Amino acid sequence: MLTKILVPIDGSENSKRAFEYALYLSKNLKGNITILHVADAPPSVYVQSQKVLDELLEKYSKGREKVFNEYQELAERENTEIKTKLIFGDPAKAIIEFSLKEQSDVIVIGTRGMGHLKEMIIGSVSNSIIHDAKCPVLLVK
Repeated sequence: MLTKILVPIDGSENSKRAFEYALYLSKNLKGNITILHVADAPPSVYVQSQKVLDELLEKYSKGREKVFNEYQELAERENTEIKTKLIFGDPAKAIIEFSLKEQSDVIVIGTRGMGHLKEMIIGSVSNSIIHDAKCPVLLVK
């Protein structure tokens, strides 16, 4: 059964649609939703001051908190509880590792709808997840 639903978000409209679909699944399957945002690791090599790095991380965390609050409000409207998680790293790799660690039953992720040629050249997070995830992946456009 699909009781552990992982929804990677990036703040885009497609990730919001994926979240709304996850809410639908959760209500119908009585599942739990975890939203995950993966941020690039801060460029600590180029930052000479720990204070500047700490300020940068705090500013970023506050921005993500605002995004998480938006998803929290959507969940509350549907009387659904969600968990939120912010991690740093390569998005595709981090999402897959997190899904394994948390033993997710399904990953619900939005696509950007890139053309085939562009996707072949630069790849995409959702494309990587489709090929490397160990659980089902539901793509939402």
